[in-house]
This record gives sequence, structure tokens and C-alpha cells, in this order.
Amino acid sequence: MSKTNTPVESQPMDAGSMVTAERHVLADALFNAGPDAPTLCEGWQTRHLLAHLILRESKPDAVAGIALPFLADRTDRLTNEYADKLRDEDVYEDAINTFVELLGYFKMRENRPQLDANMNLIEYFVHIEDIRRADGQWEPRKLQPEIQQKMWAALTKRARLMAGKKYKDGLVLAAPGYSPDSVTVISPKPGTRATVLTGEPGELVLYLFGREQARAQTS
Repeated sequence: MSKTNTPVESQPMDAGSMVTAERHVLADALFNAGPDAPTLCEGWQTRHLLAHLILRESKPDAVAGIALPFLADRTDRLTNEYADKLRDEDVYEDAINTFVELLGYFKMRENRPQLDANMNLIEYFVHIEDIRRADGQWEPRKLQPEIQQKMWAALTKRARLMAGKKYKDGLVLAAPGYSPDSVTVISPKPGTRATVLTGEPGELVLYLFGREQARAQTS
């Protein structure tokens, strides 16, 4: 496999273009890192991450344990079994091609690009950074404003479910320069002050996904 060519956008990006761009960046990150590189996902090397991505988009029953705890052992076993096959660099590189070419559930990349973006844009972004930031030596990646805005819109809808247990006294997310510039995710209780997380949408995504390397400011 040769390095994929990440699309360069000169015009405003639609949902399909956004998720396609991030998928290619993720494929490049996987390719450049090789199968045994560390990631921010505890216990996973890049081959485990690739196995997860392919199973997630081709055999959703195999990764059901992510949402259903009683199936977690099965999901871990299937992911590890697939990752073991990806130790071989040629097999690993072929699998990256497989990932890039997957059409998603019900060919949604062709038929429903908006659904593809809703399901995968944040997923791809987080896993790109799981690879990039794993060794502690990284620089912020400049994202298209449209991608940041799209992630911000998705995050404001998902943040309460992601953060509700951790921020019981209230949570406000602020992303200056984006619309809206702040969102009250959890209203503060009387006599308490909500935690305010401020940063670029992508950094807020990483912060709420538990990646300590996120550069969101907390006040």
C-alpha cells in the first residue's frame, strides 16, 4: 500500500467531504505508524485500533460489547483475534485499504453521507489523535472550520450523555468563534457553580472522551 492522498478542499465542505477527508487522514496515520505503534486507547496498539474500526463498520454485532457490557468479553476477544492477524505488515496495510473502501451500513457513504458524518466524523477524529498524541510529541492539527463546526454541533447533542455522571453540579461548554459560542449541557444546582470547559470543538471532544492530552481550558 502507498500512502493515501488526503483530499484537499478548496471549496466549502459538505458532510460527505468532511467524513471522507478524516477517514483518509486516519488511514494515513495508521499507515505511517505501522501495526505496533502505541495509541491512547489503553491496551491497544494501532493494529487493535484498525481491527476495531473494520469490525465496527462491517460486523456491528462483533463490537456490540461497547454498548452492552454483557457482550464486552466477546467484543474484546474478536478484536484481539483480528488484531493478531494484523501483526504482519502486508496484512495490516491491506486491512487499511479495506477500511478506506468500506461503504458503511447499508452503503451509507454513497446513499446517506449526512448519516455517515453523524456516526463517524467524531469517531475518526478521536482515533486520529489517539495515534498522533500517543508518544507525547505532537502539534495541534489545523482542521477545516466546517469540520470543527460539524463536530461542535454533534458534541452539543451528545455531551450530556457523555459527561452527566462526572459533572453533576453543572457543565457549560464554550467554543469561541463557533455557533453557538457556548452551551449549557447540565444546569448548575442552586448554590453551585458549573464547570466551564473552553476550547476548540475538537479539543472539547477529546476532553470529554477522556483523553488527558486535550488542551481544553477548565474554569
